[in-house]
Amino acid sequence: MLKELLRKDRETSKEGFRYRGLESSRLENLTDAIFGFAITLLVISSEVPTNYLELQASMYSFIGFIFCTMLLLSIWNKQSEFFLHYGLQDRKTKVLNFLFLFVLLFYVYPLKYLFSYLGTVIYVRIKLAFGDDSDALNLVIDDLSKSDLTTVQWGDLMIRFGLGLFFIYFIFMIKHINALKKKVELQLNGNEIFITKTFIQSYAILIGIPLLSMLVVLLFGGKSAPISGFIYLLIPIALSIHKKYRNKRKALIV
Repeated sequence: MLKELLRKDRETSKEGFRYRGLESSRLENLTDAIFGFAITLLVISSEVPTNYLELQASMYSFIGFIFCTMLLLSIWNKQSEFFLHYGLQDRKTKVLNFLFLFVLLFYVYPLKYLFSYLGTVIYVRIKLAFGDDSDALNLVIDDLSKSDLTTVQWGDLMIRFGLGLFFIYFIFMIKHINALKKKVELQLNGNEIFITKTFIQSYAILIGIPLLSMLVVLLFGGKSAPISGFIYLLIPIALSIHKKYRNKRKALIV
């Protein structure tokens, strides 16, 4: 449906990148199905409430679910964008895509655990700040105390989270490098080559920040887990600076 709308509205992006993948391929359909399954895992991995109190308590994890879903959808959007721009179906792209899907499925549970825990803690603190003392809140606090992580476990969780992001964005970068190598075959013009190089640099930033976060944990241990988490806040800052730099470079070239 999205491809049909794009075909009717325009055949190029707002940046002037010509769409070469308006026709959905079996590879892209498989990828979309796996993404749908990954999001489903976020839901079905939770226990079904057996009473109303447990139902109320389950609502405390909705912040984590929102963050998980937003991250997965942002990754899906990048994947869809790649197929739309290049429409590649070569062997290397297929192998990289299969590796990507494997990492994605393996990454879902660490992702859910981390964001569910942090999201629940945030929501609990908000409710406590407003003076809430409900039975559901007390049940959630009791569950949090049981699942509280040790310093070593926090460090391990941050490493797992960082490795997932690293491999996902590393595969994206390699796929764009492969597309750039096929610039003659794809008939990429100067603007499209520039945009592709910009994508590659953006993914280099996106793999560099998880590496930095993991390095902090490896050097200073699990006690540095909060710092390693805050490092991810550098992503929007770094990408914004890079975007402004590339826009200036593009203006000079034009």
